[in-house]
Amino acid sequence: MRERLTVSISDLRFAALHCAHCNTRVTLDFEAEFGQGGMRAPGFATPRECPRCANPYDSAVPGAVDALRRAYKALAELGDAVSFDSERPAPPKP
Repeated sequence: MRERLTVSISDLRFAALHCAHCNTRVTLDFEAEFGQGGMRAPGFATPRECPRCANPYDSAVPGAVDALRRAYKALAELGDAVSFDSERPAPPKP
């Protein structure tokens, strides 16, 4: 038996970046407006490096996260018209 999960785009508001060097996890809020100058700066900027150890993220990460945020913003305007489905094996019953 399989278990199905349906997720609204609004439930995907947060994304996390993981630093492979120091295990720091940075959570990005796709609804927030912030830039390189901090939370009050206009625009959204994906970090290019880990804020803890300053090691750079893979060079593909910032562009991919920026593209994901643009897609999130476009889909979020549609409300519940778009959702994501996932399937996994159902947990065994006791």
